[in-house]
Amino acid sequence: MSTESKIQNPKSKIIQNVLWMAWSGAVSIANSVAVWVFMARWREPEEMGRFTVVMSLYMLFFTICSLGLSPFIVNEISRRLGENNKTEAEKFISTSTISLFVWGIICAVLMTISGFIFSTSNEVWISTLVLSLAMIPTGAITCAEAVSISFGKARLIAIVNTLENLLRTIIPIALIFYGFSLPVICASFVFVRFVSITVYFLANLKLSNLKVFDREIFRKLLKAAPTFAGITILASLNWQIVTMLLGRFSTEVESAKYGVASRFFIPVMILMAGYAGVIQPLLANKENDKLGAFLSKVIKNLLLLATLASLLAPFFSEFVLRILFGENYVASASSLNILALTVVPFCAVMIIGRGLVATNSQHVDLIANAVGVLVCALVGMILIPKYGAVGAATTQFLSLLSMALVEIGYFSHKTLNFKVWHTATFSFTCLLIVCGFIWK
Repeated sequence: MSTESKIQNPKSKIIQNVLWMAWSGAVSIANSVAVWVFMARWREPEEMGRFTVVMSLYMLFFTICSLGLSPFIVNEISRRLGENNKTEAEKFISTSTISLFVWGIICAVLMTISGFIFSTSNEVWISTLVLSLAMIPTGAITCAEAVSISFGKARLIAIVNTLENLLRTIIPIALIFYGFSLPVICASFVFVRFVSITVYFLANLKLSNLKVFDREIFRKLLKAAPTFAGITILASLNWQIVTMLLGRFSTEVESAKYGVASRFFIPVMILMAGYAGVIQPLLANKENDKLGAFLSKVIKNLLLLATLASLLAPFFSEFVLRILFGENYVASASSLNILALTVVPFCAVMIIGRGLVATNSQHVDLIANAVGVLVCALVGMILIPKYGAVGAATTQFLSLLSMALVEIGYFSHKTLNFKVWHTATFSFTCLLIVCGFIWK
């Protein structure tokens, strides 16, 4: 198969890659649930709360560490390969990897400092310091995954993620069972991250030759980074600010309740990120009118499926929480039910965000994320001190809903044949009604 045909990603190839990413997501889901289940059952709620704060900081800097450049890297590598310029593609890969590796070191320092700012617990401080070391290989892993997508090798990502998540499940659960402290558990996460980057290098994923550092490419990365990094930082804040506010203005028990409920949102994040990444090369090659029609079809289907799932969630939430986390966390059901509603606008934001990149309108995604953070901060300051975990979940829902409205409004105005307002209005109205019932 020619390089051009690889980049065009025919439907059969897209389906294969989506299935591989789905498998990768399923393994990540199992990991995210398993570790938290054992942590909730075998440790006190107060320690669970500290664990939630540490992992929130980790997720914040884990996202920031990539500077949001993964879509940009995929586009640039694909463009160079499409021009049959393999040498330039390798230059870009090398320069990107070195740049993100150095940025990972900087993120490790910033994460350590953040631990002292957002908590007064010595155990949180030490755990954050240890876990910050995982940032060092994370930037390079981001580049490795982008290269995999560019070359249509989602299977490699699935293999590495499977290995990483197996180790990241077995080792921490054993440490939790034998009573090891939180810093030791965090150290196991660091070890597994280094295993992953080692596997990518051994797989010779265009990363073993890191001798080239092109200043022109670096300048191009610097020029693109502010917008993409802004999106990434704001998106991370949007997700983690509620946990930080819980840590400051509520109790460790409320943090633990929200942490348990939010575990169920991680599968959606993983699967949507994988799906959006796979279809991105296809979006980049579509004309404006065809892009609008394609995205309309995708988003309408996602909105309807997500709305149906969110409406069914209240019927199963208490049962699932009791089975997985025990009787102590059944009270998290209200928070989980509201977070289930958040899935709907989140799906819309994820897909439209990729469309904005394809049309070189990523500044709108930046604006939408800024609106989301503003809503999150203002509403969170009002609801979280009084209502704890339920207030945090509601804050997250309203934040994502505001983002979806901004992005749908812009894309409907600027892109031909993008017509989702009727479906979106129906879905969002259903969500607001259900949210009102939950609060009653």
